[in-house]
Amino acid sequence: MAEPARPSIKPRRAAPRQPLGAAGEKPLRPWLSAGVPLPEWLASLEDDPPPGEDAIPMIEPHAEAMCYTRNVFVHRFRAPAGGRPRGEVGFDLPVTFHLQDERGVPCPGRLSPDVLVAFGASPDPARCEFDADRLGAPDFVLEVLSETTWRRDVDAKLKTYAAIGVRECFLFDPTGQFPVPGLQGYELTKTRIRRLSPTRLPNGAEGVRSPLLGLIAYVKGDGAPSHPGAQEIRWLDPATGEALPTYAEIRAEVARARAQTAEAKRRIAELEARVGSLTR
Repeated sequence: MAEPARPSIKPRRAAPRQPLGAAGEKPLRPWLSAGVPLPEWLASLEDDPPPGEDAIPMIEPHAEAMCYTRNVFVHRFRAPAGGRPRGEVGFDLPVTFHLQDERGVPCPGRLSPDVLVAFGASPDPARCEFDADRLGAPDFVLEVLSETTWRRDVDAKLKTYAAIGVRECFLFDPTGQFPVPGLQGYELTKTRIRRLSPTRLPNGAEGVRSPLLGLIAYVKGDGAPSHPGAQEIRWLDPATGEALPTYAEIRAEVARARAQTAEAKRRIAELEARVGSLTR
C-alpha cells in the first residue's frame, strides 16, 4: 500500500476558528432549520439524564469500541513516534463552546463525544472538560451509536459539530440494529458536511479512510467476544497494512513472547547440560 499523505494539522488558537468554505457560503445554523431557538437546540443535545433519573448503562460493545479507539489514539497521538502529530485524546470528555444565534447573542453549549482528538493541544490527564472557545474545536470526534442517542448523533449532533468547527466525525454502530450504515465518516466545515467515500481493504472489508488521522476504520466481523452478534470497530495503518491491536491482543502477544522466552531458556539449559556432560 502506498504511504498515506501526512495529515494537515492546524495550530491551536486562542479564539474560535473562522467559518470555512467557499466565498458566500453561510455558516450552518441547524437550529433554524429545526424551527427552535438556539438555547433550546443546545439543551436538547446534552447527554446527561434528566434530574432524578439514572444514566442508562453502557452496553459492552459500546464500551469496547470506545476503549479500543481511545487506546489506539493515545498510543499514536499523545506520545507519537515517526513524526506523527501530537495532541490531546479525550475519552467521554465534555466539550464546551458558545454559538451565536441569529441576533449575534452567544449561547453556551456542551457536547460529550465518545472519543476526541485535538492536535496541538497539550495532553492533560487532569482535564475535566475541553474548552473549545479557548483551545479551538477538536479536530476529530467518534460517536458510538446507542439506542438512546443514535438519532441525535446522526443528525443534530453531527450538524452541531460542523457548526463549532470539528473537522471530521466518525459514527459507529456496534449492534447493527439502527437504520444507518454501521460505519460512517464525515468531513466537516462550518458551512457543509461531506460523507467520506468507503474504501476496500486487502482483507475484503470495507473501510473509511480518515485523511486527518492517517488511519482507516473498518468493521470487523460479526461478533465482539462479550456480545454475540455485535460488531467491532478496528483501525488500520495504511502504511503497514496492519490493523492496530486491541489491549487483549497485545496481552496475548506478550504472553506468547514470555512463553517462547521461557521455552528458549529451558532449551538452552538443556543443551548446556548436554555439552557439560560431554566435556567431563
